[in-house]
Amino acid sequence: MNSNSTPSGLKKFENGFIRIAGKISGNRLLLTLRDTFVLVAATTMIAGFGIMIQNVIVDPMNGLIFGKQGLQLGRLISGSWATWQQSGFEHGLQTVANLIALVSNGILNFFRFASSSNFQLESLNQIL
Repeated sequence: MNSNSTPSGLKKFENGFIRIAGKISGNRLLLTLRDTFVLVAATTMIAGFGIMIQNVIVDPMNGLIFGKQGLQLGRLISGSWATWQQSGFEHGLQTVANLIALVSNGILNFFRFASSSNFQLESLNQIL
């Protein structure tokens, strides 16, 4: 069958599908939902990685690297748990863990605020 003859069933399906997909992709509400999802998903993943780093690596007393339940590098570095708790390195790690927690909570609380009803209504009014 040459290209000038009537389209086959697959070609008809393809043409119809492309026409419908074009209409759907032009919908402003769906475009807004897509962009919002990308923004929220990316920043939520960043907050999740921050919390994971805080609890697994940086946490000086309960983490898997320095804590009593993991590799116990804190005790190995300083000789005992008492000296580890008094060391400047432990305090530095605790400060970094607290900063990561603040940033992660700030990101997650921002999106809790952004998902409030007033914010959504204003966004929908701008779209429509």
